[in-house]
Amino acid sequence: MERRSRRKSRYTLVLIAEKGDGTMNKHAMNSAVFGVFAAIFFVSFIVLACKTVYDSIIIKDIREEVVEQSVTINNLTDENEALSVENATLTNKIGVLSQTVSLKAEAEDALSQETIENALPKGFPLSGSATMKEAEEGDPMLVFTASPGTNVITSGTGTVVSVDMDETYGMKVVLDHGNGYQSVYRNNGTALVKNGETLGKGYIIFSLGDDNQELGYQIMQNDQYIDPMTLIDING
Repeated sequence: MERRSRRKSRYTLVLIAEKGDGTMNKHAMNSAVFGVFAAIFFVSFIVLACKTVYDSIIIKDIREEVVEQSVTINNLTDENEALSVENATLTNKIGVLSQTVSLKAEAEDALSQETIENALPKGFPLSGSATMKEAEEGDPMLVFTASPGTNVITSGTGTVVSVDMDETYGMKVVLDHGNGYQSVYRNNGTALVKNGETLGKGYIIFSLGDDNQELGYQIMQNDQYIDPMTLIDING
C-alpha cells in the first residue's frame, strides 16, 4: 500500500524596503514567526476590546451615579431651602412670641406694682377739702373737719375687718390692706360698708352731714399705730 506523505505548507513573509541610495533591503519572516506576531496581535486586540468594553461599562455606571448624585444634591438643596424658609418663619414666630411674652410680663409687673401701690393707705381719706389737726392725746391720729356732702373714702384697697361702735366718734371702721397696714376711720355717721367686704381705693365709707362733719383717721402697721403723716398724700 502506497503512503503519501503530507507536507505542511510553509510561507515566508518578505519585507522590502528601499534605501536612500536606491538599493533594496529585504527582510524575510517565516510563517512561524508571523504566526507568533499574529497571535500576539490578536490577543492584544482582544484585550484592548475587552478593556474598551469594560471602560465603557465603568463610564456608564459613573455617569449614572453622577446623575443620581446630582438628583440627590438637587433634592437636598430644595429641602435645605424649604427648611431655611421654615426656620426663618419659626424664628419670626419665636420673636413675636418672645415679644408678646415680654409685653405680657411687663404688663403683669406693672399691674402687680399698681396693685401693691393701691394697697398702701397713702390716699387722702376724704373726697373733698378739709381742715386737719393732730389729736392731742392717745394714739397718733389726724382729725379732719369737712363740709356736709363730703365723703369719707378708703385710702387704699383692702378688706373690712370690723365695723364697731366708737365711744368718742360713734362708729369705727377698720380696713386691712393685706400688707401689714390697716387704716381706721372714726365718724358719727352710718357706715356704708359691712364686715368682710373687699373695697377698692376711693370707696365711700361714710357720708358727712351737719351732725358728723368730723373724721378721726389712723394707720396701723403690724398692729402698732403710726403717724398717718408718714404715708398720707395730702394732695390726693
